[in-house]
Amino acid sequence: MVRHVDDLDFCLPSHAQDMLDGLRRLRSQPKLADVTLLVGGRELPCHRGLLALSSPYFHAMFAGDFAESFSARVELRDVEPAVVGQLVDFVYTGRLTVTQGNVEALTRTAARLHFPAVQKVCGRYLQQQLDATNCLGICEFGEQQGLLGVAAKAWAFLRENFEAVAQEDEFLQLPQDRLATCLAGELLQVQPEQSRLEALLRWVRHDPPARAVHLPELLGLVRLDAVPRPCVQRLLATEPLIQESEACRVALSQGRDEALLALPQKLEEVLVVVGGRALEEEEEGAEEPAPHPRNFAFYNSKAKRWMALPDFPDYHKWGFSLAVLNNTVYVTGGSRGTKTDTWSTTQAWCFPLKEATWKPVAPMLKARTNHASTALNGEIYAIGGTTLDAVEVESYDPYTDAWTPGSPALKYVSNFSAASCGGRLYLVGSRACKYNPLALQSYNPITDAWHVITSPFLPKYLSSPRCAALRGALYLVGDNTKKVYVYDPGANLWQKVQPLHSLHENGALVPLGDTLYVTGGRWQGMDGDYHVEMEAYDRGRDTWTRHGSLPRLWLYHGASTVFLDVSKWTQPFSPAQEP
Repeated sequence: MVRHVDDLDFCLPSHAQDMLDGLRRLRSQPKLADVTLLVGGRELPCHRGLLALSSPYFHAMFAGDFAESFSARVELRDVEPAVVGQLVDFVYTGRLTVTQGNVEALTRTAARLHFPAVQKVCGRYLQQQLDATNCLGICEFGEQQGLLGVAAKAWAFLRENFEAVAQEDEFLQLPQDRLATCLAGELLQVQPEQSRLEALLRWVRHDPPARAVHLPELLGLVRLDAVPRPCVQRLLATEPLIQESEACRVALSQGRDEALLALPQKLEEVLVVVGGRALEEEEEGAEEPAPHPRNFAFYNSKAKRWMALPDFPDYHKWGFSLAVLNNTVYVTGGSRGTKTDTWSTTQAWCFPLKEATWKPVAPMLKARTNHASTALNGEIYAIGGTTLDAVEVESYDPYTDAWTPGSPALKYVSNFSAASCGGRLYLVGSRACKYNPLALQSYNPITDAWHVITSPFLPKYLSSPRCAALRGALYLVGDNTKKVYVYDPGANLWQKVQPLHSLHENGALVPLGDTLYVTGGRWQGMDGDYHVEMEAYDRGRDTWTRHGSLPRLWLYHGASTVFLDVSKWTQPFSPAQEP
C-alpha cells in the first residue's frame, strides 16, 4: 500500500461542459431521453431535469402532481416549434442568437414558458435597439410581455427625444388611448407645451375624418395657457382643424375650457443644487468640520428665490457628480473633503422627487472623483475620474439597481466634461497639462462604441470645461475664460456665442427650458472676496443675464434641473448660523 502521501483533491475543469455536451448528444438517442416535447408536429427529445433547472414552468410541470410529471410525451400548444427548438437548444448549450427577426417571438415564448435568462437577454437586446422610429412599439411590447425595465427605458427615451419621436410614422399610427398616455402624466411635465400641441395636431392631420372629432378632448392634455401667444394666434388664423371646431377655437382663445379633461397638477422646472464643501468650513480650520445644515436647494426662476430641499446626507464632499434621470437626482462618487479622508468613493445616492428623501443605491464598480455623469436612454452614465490613465465608463440601470461597465473612451482625458445629446454621449476634454488641445469624442450606447470627432473650430484649450445640451446643440464653457462655444452635431461645427459677464469656477452648466444657466465661484477685489454667482443665457436673443448669487459660498457643487410642485416646498433656503 502507498503510505505517507497527502490526499489528492482532483477537479476536472471541463466536467460541467463535458456533461452538458454529453446530454446534448444523448438527445439523439430516444431511449436515453426521458421526455419528448410535441410542438406543432415536431418532436423534441429532452431531459426533464435540465428543463426543470432552466424554467420554473417546466419545474412545476414535472415536479408537481400533474399528468405531465410521468408522461413520456408532453404537448405544448400555441407556441412556435422553431422558437421552442431554440429554447431547448439553449438549455443544452447556453447559447442563443437574438435577431431583429426573432426577438419578439423569443420574448413571447420565453415569457410563456418562463425562461428568465432568455427574457433578460431579449430585454437587453430590445433596449439596445431603441431609437426614435421604434421606441413606442418597444414600450407597448415591453408592457404586454411584463418586461417592465424595457418599457421604462422606452418611456425614458421618449421623454428625452419626444420631438424626434413625434416626427416618425410610429407616432402617427398610435391609437387615441396610447397618444393620450404619451401626452399626459410625467411626459406632460417635461416637454414644451408648444411641442406637445404641434405633435397632437400632426397626429390628427394624419387621419382627419376619424381623428378631428377627438381634438377638443385631446387639447385638454396640453396646458394651452403656456403655449406662446404668437403660436396660438397663428393656429387660430391658419389651422383648418382649429377653424372648423368651435370647441377648439374657444379652448385656444381662453387658454383652457371647463369641458376639457382636467389637467394634472402642473409641475414647474427648477434648478437644483447640491453643495459640497463651503468657504466657511475652510475658514474654520478643523480636522473634521461639523456638518452644516442646508446643502440642497432649488431656484425658482419665476420668483427668483432659493428654497430649501432635504439635506444631502454626506456633507463636505467635493469632486462628486450630479445627474437627473426620470425626475430623480443622482449623486455619484467624489471625495469626502476632510483632512483625514480624501479618498475617492464608489458611493451613489438618489433623491426621487415623489419620495422626497435621499437613499443610497448600488455603489459604482470604480471609485471616482472629478468625473462626469449624465442621463442617456434611461440609464445614468459615469465617465472618467478613476485612478487609471483611461476614461473608464459604467452605466447604472435604476430598474435593476446595478452598474454595468462600458467601453472606455478612445483618447485619455483628465480635464473634461460630458453631456448627452441626440441619443449620443459627447465627451470633450484634454489632458490636464496646460494648453493641451481639446478632443471631442462621441459614444453610441447601442453599439457600446466610441468615435473621435474631428471638428472645425474646436476650442484649443479650456480649464475644467463644462458642457450641456440644449435643443440639439452642445454648449461649452470653461473656468479660465468668459468665452462660450456652441456645437452643432449635424453640421459638425463649433461657433462662439455671446460671452459671459464673469468667470465661474467649479460650477455647472445646466439647461432649464430654453435657457442655459451657468454657476460657479470667483475671487474678486483686492481683499480676495469670494462670490458664487449665476448667469442665464437666452439663446434667442444671444444674451447673458445675471441672476445673483447662490445661497452659500460653495467651493464645489453640482446642479441640474427637475420638475416639482413648488407649492409644496415653501421653506426659504437660509444656511444655519453658527453660535
